[in-house]
Amino acid sequence: MTRREAAMILGLPATAKPNRIKEAHKRIMIVNHPDRGGSPYLASKINEAKDLLESSKS
Repeated sequence: MTRREAAMILGLPATAKPNRIKEAHKRIMIVNHPDRGGSPYLASKINEAKDLLESSKS
């Protein structure tokens, strides 16, 4: 997954700040969490996108 793809998954610009990444991740996971009827595959991709964007900010 590229940084651009990760940003698109979270609905953010590729230059988003860490606090925006965290907020977007939380908002999207509330709807897509497997415990609430969401897809485990989508949840893993959302988490992967968050991790990639956060790691590239360090």
